[in-house]
Amino acid sequence: MGVRRKMKDVPHARNRALVYSCALVGLTAYALPRLPELKPGLGGTFTVLWILVTALALSANIYFLVGADKERSRMLEELEILPQPEEPPRQMLRRRSLG
Repeated sequence: MGVRRKMKDVPHARNRALVYSCALVGLTAYALPRLPELKPGLGGTFTVLWILVTALALSANIYFLVGADKERSRMLEELEILPQPEEPPRQMLRRRSLG
């Protein structure tokens, strides 16, 4: 059972994601030839981790640009999967002395 999070509307969010994606592609194009070779050791480990983090950031921006979050929300609403109403706050239990 997933928890639905509330996301506020951020103005120009798609434009910002597009700019970030373009900047990330440019950074990758600039840095990729300058990264250490993929050899066992510290340099190769750094290169692999750098490529993985870059791929993760780029895929997150593309996921947002494609609108997969909105499509998923729309599908859940069509299936009438609504979030459960929030439980009322629990009152604090008072400890009673046994003595």
